[in-house]
Amino acid sequence: MYEMDYNGADSDFIAQGRSYLGYNISNNQAEYEGLEAALSYMIDNHITCYGLYIRGDSQIVINQLDGVYQVRSGNITGYYNAVMDKLGYIDRTFVKYTHIDRSRNMLADSLANDAIDYESSYIDD
Repeated sequence: MYEMDYNGADSDFIAQGRSYLGYNISNNQAEYEGLEAALSYMIDNHITCYGLYIRGDSQIVINQLDGVYQVRSGNITGYYNAVMDKLGYIDRTFVKYTHIDRSRNMLADSLANDAIDYESSYIDD
């Protein structure tokens, strides 16, 4: 999570996190989980902003959040509703959703792999 300048470019680093989500979790579910965790962090730490820029490498999730696509999957509805609920608690003027290529999202990808590797190292055979 980064503070952004007036042009929407990354500025100061705020926080990052990782969490093992278990087996049978889709990339879209993981995207929603990560966003929900970031929004919870903002709420818990009373972080406000003029504009909230949400970027993700799942075009489906970004388009669902932006209202371009409907949320039709029962596996996603709860995640979507939780994120939209948390957005209501963030003091901001606007939200901008942007799809980014996975190659530009390496930190998130690395954190996800670290969480999987960490959990995998503690699984008993």
